This record gives sequence, structure tokens and C-alpha cells, in this order.
Amino acid sequence: MSRKQLSILSTLMIVVLLSGYVTVAPAVAQTPDVTDTATAAPTATYPPPGSNGEIVFIPKSTSAVFYQMLLKGARDKGDELGYTIGYQGPATEADIMAQVDLVRNVIKRKPAGIMLAALDSEALIPVVEESMAAGVPIAMPDSGVNSDVPIFSIITDQYAGGFMGGEYMAELLDQKGLVAVHGIQAGSVSAGRSLGFEEAIAQYPDMEALPTQWTDCDAAKSMNITTDELTGHPDLAGIFHSCAASAGDAEAVKAKGLGGKVKIVSFDPDPQLLPLFEEGTIQAIIAQDPYTMGYESVRAIDDYINGRPITVTMVELPPTLITPENYEELLPGNLIITPDKVQ
Repeated sequence: MSRKQLSILSTLMIVVLLSGYVTVAPAVAQTPDVTDTATAAPTATYPPPGSNGEIVFIPKSTSAVFYQMLLKGARDKGDELGYTIGYQGPATEADIMAQVDLVRNVIKRKPAGIMLAALDSEALIPVVEESMAAGVPIAMPDSGVNSDVPIFSIITDQYAGGFMGGEYMAELLDQKGLVAVHGIQAGSVSAGRSLGFEEAIAQYPDMEALPTQWTDCDAAKSMNITTDELTGHPDLAGIFHSCAASAGDAEAVKAKGLGGKVKIVSFDPDPQLLPLFEEGTIQAIIAQDPYTMGYESVRAIDDYINGRPITVTMVELPPTLITPENYEELLPGNLIITPDKVQ
């Protein structure tokens, strides 16, 4: 399937899904306060008097700017509906059990609801079931679990994003060459990005993909992996990375004097990647829509609390490929995460 056909198919799918339930959030939103930390403790007056309650967002990692954009969407919708939006999560994407324990602790507070971006699609199932059994509805933006227990899930079409990246990489390399594949975690929903990329590359007989390396979305780990791959494979022509930790890949490539020569296609256009993209070290970035994920998750929890039917419980948003040709056009919206949008 060509990149054009895939883009058309993804767009048609999301139009059908959104017509059943989701109203796409405004293109430009107000900036929220993102001062909450993973260790912040609730006080006796939290949520504030007059609030309809607290909805707690538990991301994969509090260090990822991507989740601050998702939080922004959640808080904008929370302001509309009268909810306070809390924000707590593990420091890195490597600590699955810390996220499990955090969800259990949040359930004990009996919030109005939980928004959870699961670190593992299997390991988080029991605690999601515990939340629902305790009467705390749980919506899953960005990364869900292999269960129909959550009231609502809204994620990116992971496979489509990876496939899109693979086809663009083939275009950059004239359909020939050796490429590296860097994923986040083998058990996460985001693993579909790596699969999509690999299957796109497999269409081209003169291209080969190295076995996927899992980085936990850690830039330092990614830099070390890339350095080893460049040393072991001097003919490496491209790198695909499933998250913004590709900043580490880019620094390793630059250190070898290969900036712009070894092509890099990444996910998630956030502040650490944008200078590398603008200078040409990273050639393309696949964007998700975290703002809409947060906005619609709060809507779903409010609908559930108030007994309104949620007619579509799973939504896959189409990814967007950002290249030098469309960068300036997309910059004002919510897909490209510049510092002013999350501070």
C-alpha cells in the first residue's frame, strides 16, 4: 500500500469514528499550568471547592513533553466541564511497576476518574479492572491495554505511523540501504510503530532493517545504541525511532560527522527535536495529536459519570508526517509542540 493510499484510508477511518462520538478539539488552546509533579500529594482542599471532582492523568513518564500537551487538552476540557485535572506519573518509561503502584494509590483517593497512558498493554490490565470495580472510571489516551474494560481509549494508529515513516525513509534513500529500527518497549501499544516501519521497508528488495532495539524512550540509551550500530555497520543509511528519544540518535550521528548523511525519521515533534529537524539532522517527524487525546478523554469520563452513552469506545487518530515542505504550515496548530504551548 502506498503512502498516499495509507493516508487516505487513515483519514476515512477517523472521519467515520469521530462522527460517532468524538468532537475534534479546537485547533488552538490556552496554555495550562503544568506544575504538578509525580510526587505531589493531595491536600485537604484538593480538588478546590466548587469543582466537580478530580480527574487524574497518569502518563507513561512525567519527563516527556508529549504528555504535557495531552495534559493541556485535558485541562482545557476540564475547565469547560468543571473538573480539576491532576498529573502524576513515573519518571521514566522503564518503570512499569511504579506506574501500577501509582494507579492503585490514586484509586484509593476516589477521584472522579483516571486517564492512564499504559506502559504495558498486559501488565496494567489488573489495575484497570480494579479501578472500574472501585467505581473510578478509566479512560486511556495514547496507550491502552488489551481489554475492553476501560470506558474509552483514544490512541494514534501506531502501525500507520510506522508504515508512513518506512515509506518516507525509502523515498529518502532511493529505495536502497541498511536502516536501524528503534522502538520504545516490546510490550507496549507503541510497538506497532516499529512493525509498521519494518513492513514498509520489506516492500523494497534493496533495503534491509536491522533487528529492533528497544530504548525505553531514553535519549542517553538511544545515543549509545546508535553509536554501537554506526560502529558495527559503517554502511548504515537511516534510523527510525518511535519517540522523541531520537534526539540521542541525532547526537550520535553528529558526533560521527554523519549529520544529514544518515537519515533519521522520528516520532513526536517536541522542543528537543525541533532544532535537530530545522538544521537537517532529522529529516521527518511523525506527529500524533496529544491535545485531542486529553480533551476527548475528559469528555468521555464526564459522559460516563453523567450516564450519557459512549457510542465509540476506541478511536485511532491518524498520524501526520512532518517534513520540511509542510513544517511552517503545521507549526501554529497543536501537532508541533513548541515550548510556548506547554508552559
